Amino acid sequence: MPLPALAELPQLTALSLAWRRLVEIKPVLIMVTNTRLVCCWDKGERCWQRVVDWPDGVCRDGVPLQREAVGEFIADLIFDCDLPGAELVLCLPLRAAAWCVVDGYGLDGATGVLPPSLPSVDLPFDLAESYITSSPMQDALAVVGVPRSLIEGWSEVAELADLPLRRVDWSLTAAQRALQQLTQSWQGDLAWLVVEEQSIRLVLLRQRVPEVDHLLEADEPVACQREIRACVAAWQSHVATPPPLGWWFSVKVEQVDEWLSLVDGAAGECCLNQPLPALAESWDEAAVVDALSPFQHLALLALQEEER
Repeated sequence: MPLPALAELPQLTALSLAWRRLVEIKPVLIMVTNTRLVCCWDKGERCWQRVVDWPDGVCRDGVPLQREAVGEFIADLIFDCDLPGAELVLCLPLRAAAWCVVDGYGLDGATGVLPPSLPSVDLPFDLAESYITSSPMQDALAVVGVPRSLIEGWSEVAELADLPLRRVDWSLTAAQRALQQLTQSWQGDLAWLVVEEQSIRLVLLRQRVPEVDHLLEADEPVACQREIRACVAAWQSHVATPPPLGWWFSVKVEQVDEWLSLVDGAAGECCLNQPLPALAESWDEAAVVDALSPFQHLALLALQEEER
C-alpha cells in the first residue's frame, strides 16, 4: 500500500491551515441585506467583491433567523474564497438599528463615550434592550442603538462559522462617513435622499451634523416630492438666513433624473452627486457588476478605507 504524500497528511493540512489563519489575518467586509450577502476583501494589490443570494428565510432585516444555517453559509463562502485568516466586519442594513443626535458632546469627547444624561434623552430605542455606540461630530454626538438579541445572534453566527467578529457597523452611519468625505469641499447645508429596500428617507445635515432623519410615508412620486420640500422648508425656517443647500441622491443612477426637480436652482441649491470611487472587482465574471446599490456602495467605501 503506497504511503500518502506529505501534503495529503491531515495533520500537516490542519497545521498549514492554522498557520495561514495566523499570518494571513485580514478584514472581510460583509454587507447584509434581505436577499443577499455582499463580501469584499483585499488580496494582493486588488480588492474583490462577491455577491451571493441567501437561502430562503435565513435572514430578515439584518436578523439571522437560522443561525446555524447562516454560520455554515458564511464559513463555506470564506473557505471557497480561500480566506483562512478572515475577520468579519459586519455592516447591518437600515432597519437593523436606530439613532439620534445628542447636542453638547462633540469632537472634544472621546469616541464611544456616552453622556451620563443619555437616559433622560428621548431615544428611538430601549436602552436596556440595546447595544449602544457613539461617534462625535462637531458639537454633537451620534448615538446608535442595536437590539441586543441581534448582536448576540451574529456573535453566535461567527462562533458557528469559526470566524472572529472583528467589528459591527450600521450602513446609515457608515455611508454618512463616506458622504462627508465626498462632499468635504461643500460649505452649506446638505439634503441626503436615500432610496433603499423599498424605503425612502431624507437626512438633513447642517455643519456635518444630521438634524433631521425623516422616513417618507408617501409612495406616489409627486406626493413624495411635495413631502420632501415641505420637510426642507420647515427645517430651514428655524434659521433667519439658511445656508446654501446641496443635494445628494443615493438612488439608482437611472433614477437620479426623476429626483432632480427637487433641486431649487433659483434658490441657489445644487446637486452634489459625483461618480463613486471604484470599490472592488467582481469575483465572478458572470455576476452583475452593479449588484450594489449606491447607498451600499457608500457604506462599504467607508469601511474599506477604515480597515486598510
